[in-house]
Amino acid sequence: MNKVHTLSKENVFIRFYKLVVGKVPWYWWWILPGLVLLVTVTVPPFVWIIRMSLYKIFLSPTRPDVYVGGANYIFYFSDPEVLAAWRRLGIYVVSCMGLQMGIGIGMAMLMNKSKHENLLMAIYLVPLMFAPVVTGYLFRVVMHSSYGIYHWFLQSLRIIPVGSASLFGNPATTLWTVVMIDTWEWTPLVILVVLAGLKVVPESIVEAARIDGASKWRVFKDITVPFVSPAILIALLLRFMDNIRFTDKILSTTMGGPADVTKTISVYTYYLSFRQFDLGYAATVGFLLLLVTIVAALVMTNVFRKFITPQIRR
Repeated sequence: MNKVHTLSKENVFIRFYKLVVGKVPWYWWWILPGLVLLVTVTVPPFVWIIRMSLYKIFLSPTRPDVYVGGANYIFYFSDPEVLAAWRRLGIYVVSCMGLQMGIGIGMAMLMNKSKHENLLMAIYLVPLMFAPVVTGYLFRVVMHSSYGIYHWFLQSLRIIPVGSASLFGNPATTLWTVVMIDTWEWTPLVILVVLAGLKVVPESIVEAARIDGASKWRVFKDITVPFVSPAILIALLLRFMDNIRFTDKILSTTMGGPADVTKTISVYTYYLSFRQFDLGYAATVGFLLLLVTIVAALVMTNVFRKFITPQIRR
């Protein structure tokens, strides 16, 4: 009797395996643990931030949170601070990505297959070894108006007047100084990613194009760019998502000042959360920032797929 029962259990297991497990591609079983962990870690905070955005949060055990519905969202679209913060963030993101992608792609093209490629790449990667907060405090010291070596150097070259305030203390230069710091630290990542993409460009196709009389520009436009475009897209998305939520260097150098010239939307979210403790409205601002990031990333991905990837198939 026990033997029959055991056999029936085995038959059920085999049948289940054939109907469910056997029809699932093998690679999904490798992805599944990481996918479960990702969903477990990200979905509950995502749901909770939406819930918080619908409430007025009181950090008091005796005062319950008050449901306000869409009041936070209505105020968001009439808040003058939001518009100003998005404008500053737009200037920052466009400037950083333009400099980092332009310099990174250019440096990668120059370094590709050069004699000292490995040595140069090792040197360029040094800024990435510093934590962003450490980088911010480092430049805060070297740019100090009293003892900063960079400040003294700029004064010696008459780029800034003698006795002037630090570049972080001048509203006209503060945002651009932070842009240059971020470019110094993160351009090596773009170089690394694009350089890896250049390694997959088939030499046989390049040589055949040159034999057929194609100019260097045609080779670059019709062969190099299509093959490197996935790497460029990866670098673009990484830098975009990092820049749009950028807070660490600003908080470690200017704290959003002077005169709020570096208070981007992400820094504004920080102030709402940890200075004003308006957690409900901060959740609204943060949630809409997340939506903008996701939509922009999808748009950039679709643009690359539509205009760049088809060139590889020709």
